[in-house]
Amino acid sequence: MRRARWAVAGMAAVAVAVGGGANAVDSNYLASGWHTVVRGESATDVAAASFQVHVHGATASPHLDDDELVTSPGLFVLVDVSYATEDAWRTPEEIVLIDADGREFTQPSGFGSAGSPWLAGPDIWFRGGLLFEVPADAVADLTLEVRPERPNAQLPSTVVRVPLTVTTESSPLTLTYETLLAEGER
Repeated sequence: MRRARWAVAGMAAVAVAVGGGANAVDSNYLASGWHTVVRGESATDVAAASFQVHVHGATASPHLDDDELVTSPGLFVLVDVSYATEDAWRTPEEIVLIDADGREFTQPSGFGSAGSPWLAGPDIWFRGGLLFEVPADAVADLTLEVRPERPNAQLPSTVVRVPLTVTTESSPLTLTYETLLAEGER
């Protein structure tokens, strides 16, 4: 009887030790949804994962011309951007604006595909406007973040962050579809 108790206690101790060791390896050595941030600047090409991004600027207005005049309680922000992939046709998984407080803003719904992310090809650049709606207090310090791939808890990912200088206008912003750029253009 005594030997059986020691055997059970020994197996329990081994199980706890193995579990603790596995947790330590998982916490310290395996990817767990972390990502690398590639920081860029406006008017320069920035590459992350399989995407190349070039931000041309950003404009904000309380009004948007979408067949009829739409007014925001905050501001609409239209980011002029071009991007391409390095290997295959795909659309970025997500593109967001982040303000100084860490709040994230996605594209508003209800405006069709104009102003939303588009499909890009290997070294085939398209340029267009990405539409966001943000509170007026967020415009002073916005950063565009491009997330080329879906975050995966088991694989690390890379994102692109480009700080924006936003020009505010009183005239309404107009949405257009992306356009294919000639070779070498951004």
